[in-house]
Amino acid sequence: MASVDLFVGITSWNSSLFLPHCLEALQRTTAGLRTRICVLDNTSTDASVSLARERGAEVLVRRCTQPEALQQLIRQANGRYTLLLHADVILLAPDWFDRCRSALVGNTVLVSPEDIGCGPLTRPFGRGMPESSFMLFDTAGLRRARTLVWRRRYRLPLPRREFDFSGGHVTHNIPRRLADRGLSWRPMHVYVSNAEPQPLFTPDPDVTLWSEELGYLRYGLGNFYGLDGTITHYHNWYDRVITARPSSDQRPRREFPAAFINAYSQRFLADYQAGRVDLPRDLRTDRAPVAL
Repeated sequence: MASVDLFVGITSWNSSLFLPHCLEALQRTTAGLRTRICVLDNTSTDASVSLARERGAEVLVRRCTQPEALQQLIRQANGRYTLLLHADVILLAPDWFDRCRSALVGNTVLVSPEDIGCGPLTRPFGRGMPESSFMLFDTAGLRRARTLVWRRRYRLPLPRREFDFSGGHVTHNIPRRLADRGLSWRPMHVYVSNAEPQPLFTPDPDVTLWSEELGYLRYGLGNFYGLDGTITHYHNWYDRVITARPSSDQRPRREFPAAFINAYSQRFLADYQAGRVDLPRDLRTDRAPVAL
């Protein structure tokens, strides 16, 4: 029998910019629930661990990959429902839990955004796939979907039943693994932030990855997510201050400008702390993002 209503597992690495806001929003919007919050920190060098503990979260410090972190958190799960979350997710709707839980009926055991961010850009490989930043499971269904794997312990191979996150992009094999057990998932809608009449950011000429539309968006690459026309939460896509990579003679990597990421991240946090988050006005779900 579940000992809490909701178990929340948060993956973190040098996430001190967003993690406090993530935790405070989570605690505020689940105030009426029996909730257990566990942060799995990948040996951060910033204040992430202390900030999480100050806000009452349990903290596990492990050097591990993202699939290993998710598996470790699932082993800790003791709630009727299990939420796996990134540290740069901010829950916005006071009733997000009831809305998402109401979708977990019949054979549907997972609610998660469709993995087609960031911002106005598309990830064609993510269409029809869950996104790892927010995954609310019916815990019993999650356990039904586990498979037998062999793990070495003290040099001996031992069997263990685990939910298998191996494969491309961590979550993209989930629909198939659920279907193998007669289970399914409910995709959440993805919304781009509002555009301003004048650009908020203009990149240098040597930028390696850019779309003109990005400069006008209030929250840049950040996305809002929702169900049935109601926005539930925001995902920034970057949970720390980004530093520019040192120059080299090698061909530059295709990446968004660090100054752009930092600027829109700080803009969102400033709006959020002032209570004036500019929620998307266009909630159409047929928008075709720009592919780069």
